[in-house]
Amino acid sequence: MKRLIKYASGVLFVSVLVTACASPPPRPVPLAQKLLERGYVIGKPVKRLKNYRINGWNSIDRYHVIIHAGVKEDFLVTVRNPCDGFRSAEILTFSTTVSDLTDKDKLVVRGAGGFVEQCYIKSIHVLSRTKKPARHH
Repeated sequence: MKRLIKYASGVLFVSVLVTACASPPPRPVPLAQKLLERGYVIGKPVKRLKNYRINGWNSIDRYHVIIHAGVKEDFLVTVRNPCDGFRSAEILTFSTTVSDLTDKDKLVVRGAGGFVEQCYIKSIHVLSRTKKPARHH
């Protein structure tokens, strides 16, 4: 009897495991929707962002970060390759060859434990605020 129970529980475990693996992965959320949920719409591209105005940031995903500049200006920075450190970064700085942040520069992400990741910028876009953030359903 004990052997039968052990066998049945093993079959049940394998069945649950196979079922979990068989379910499709969640569909990725489009960037426009992620921005809308945060109260933004993407605007025109810009070539440079004055570095003296940068006063904060928020990660969106592995490829996108919002840079806050000045009093009410926000910019979407897209990087060329996945930047896994965006979500857990303690410090976000940038390396530039000129005095402003451009699409030729890189973001430097410093995480817990001193982990450093360099993320090369692909583009910078102005973000416009919507009246209020979209509700997540």
